Amino acid sequence: MLRVVFDSNVYISVLLFDGLPRVILELARKRKVTLVASQAILSETARKLREKFRWPEHNIQKFLRQTSHLAELVNPEETLNVIVGDESDNRILECAVAGQAHLIISGDKHLLKLGRFQNIPIKKLKYLTYLVKEEK
Repeated sequence: MLRVVFDSNVYISVLLFDGLPRVILELARKRKVTLVASQAILSETARKLREKFRWPEHNIQKFLRQTSHLAELVNPEETLNVIVGDESDNRILECAVAGQAHLIISGDKHLLKLGRFQNIPIKKLKYLTYLVKEEK
């Protein structure tokens, strides 16, 4: 099964927009893909929802509970410093390595510019469109 790490912006897209992000989340619910996450990614997502989107705390807590239940949570033991200038991007890489991910999905320019890390491709969300087609 495909093991995928989402960055915080992808989770926010899932929460705020219809379309492909929600379809991918449904694939995870149906166990067609395995979402791999870490506490650092979930905390970053919660912070953005709180500060940028002014989400109510009870909605944020609901998201955290549901995602923690849906995803395989990993605790990275290695601290990376690959991306200089945006420390949170390194947390994505740490999660992917610790969770033996096959793919990182991100909209972040630093990660996308890197393109691949330790043989793990870094792609935009649209890259997963083929999963949706296979599901139909």
